[in-house]
Amino acid sequence: MRVPGHKNHMEQLSFDSLLAETSDQKTSNNKVTEVITKTNRKTFPIHLITDFERFMEYVEQHTIKLTDTNGYISRKHLPVMNDRMSVKAENATSYYSQQQFYPYIHLFFHIALSGKLTMKTGKGEQQRLDHTDRWYTFKHLTDTEKYFFLLETFWVDVNWPKLLNIKHSRIHDMLPIVAEKLLAKTSGPSLDLRKETLLANLIVDWHNLLLYFEWFGLWLSEKDQEAIDNDKTKNSYFAKTITLTDFGKKVLPILMNARNLLTWNIPLRQEYGEVNPIPGSVLPEADDNQKKATKQNPKAFHQAFTSLFPKRDLYQSLPRMERPFQEGTHTFTVAFNNRTWRKVVLSANHTMDDLHQIIIRAFDFDDDHLYSFFMDGVKWSNACIASPDDTSGSADAAETTIGSVGLHRRQRFLYLYDYGDAWQFTVSVEDIQEGAEEPVSPSIQEAVGAGPEQYFFMDDDI
Repeated sequence: MRVPGHKNHMEQLSFDSLLAETSDQKTSNNKVTEVITKTNRKTFPIHLITDFERFMEYVEQHTIKLTDTNGYISRKHLPVMNDRMSVKAENATSYYSQQQFYPYIHLFFHIALSGKLTMKTGKGEQQRLDHTDRWYTFKHLTDTEKYFFLLETFWVDVNWPKLLNIKHSRIHDMLPIVAEKLLAKTSGPSLDLRKETLLANLIVDWHNLLLYFEWFGLWLSEKDQEAIDNDKTKNSYFAKTITLTDFGKKVLPILMNARNLLTWNIPLRQEYGEVNPIPGSVLPEADDNQKKATKQNPKAFHQAFTSLFPKRDLYQSLPRMERPFQEGTHTFTVAFNNRTWRKVVLSANHTMDDLHQIIIRAFDFDDDHLYSFFMDGVKWSNACIASPDDTSGSADAAETTIGSVGLHRRQRFLYLYDYGDAWQFTVSVEDIQEGAEEPVSPSIQEAVGAGPEQYFFMDDDI
């Protein structure tokens, strides 16, 4: 579905003018002092940038330990971070609330990680959140460039179902319908969800996604407190109406058309079986006409919006960090636990199925069950490379070379063998030696600890 745009020439936007609308000038002793007023929802892009920088400055200045379960920010930091934000969590109960109940901070956490401004370091109880050098580069961008980097990361890199804590979602199917209805209205509340009951039911799992679009300045949502109270879920959010902002009327059509979510969102493309997709590139299932219409090397994300802004405001962004085919010898450590692990060596041209085969051999298992590699380390996630006999639609391990996955040193992912018994192994990328002579066959380099018994049979005499 193509969302209608605006053919008329658009007046160029300026984040500086938006910022001016959020402040008052007071004269005292012949001096003009700028006083920031209460958050103006119509100029929210500026507040998003300011608050994100406050989030990152806190990460830079503190040692932030992450939780063992989800790898989220530990509870002791959340109330302090919340106090620094212009949008404060309403449903959080101080120290006892987890990160998910601070949706604003939760969004920043996912954007910072997906945009590689932060990274997780350490293991187990020592896992923490650290900033990267890209944070310093980000700080040198203009406000407009900062905004579009945040929007790009949200639109391209963030896994929306994971952000919303839902397993399956058809957001990419429903969003064009919502956008089309919003852009078709010329006055009044653009979309009344109390009247659009079918649509409201289809987007019932969006919850905080409605707020995320508001915080990016694209629309305003009127909270439905009655629906929230009836839901009795601590972190739910429902809206009565959604109304496009003037900013959203210009930006949303470009997002929906020139930056189509299905083509540009990496986790979504991975869900459909691609391993290391290039955002904006032609889809594998596209026909010849579609392939001709789509360039193999699409323009940078922000370039679709440059006509809306003066060149000095939107000239560049942070470079994306896609990895080309990674030549070389790959060394993996495959751990069952801290005392039991194997080190295996393969070439970039071996497949993920070859990696499976050498792991099975290293732990003396029979190769008679399905398996999956979950590249984000989360069991049953969509970032999956699966057994050739798996019919889930995930990428085929036998057709996926190791060099094409986009691995990097110290990366960790999950290997799950036998969906019934669910044997789990943590695979770590120990080393990638580019230019080294690649092995002809996968090999076991080191073995520590007795492996688990694949089958346990109880003694008949017991």
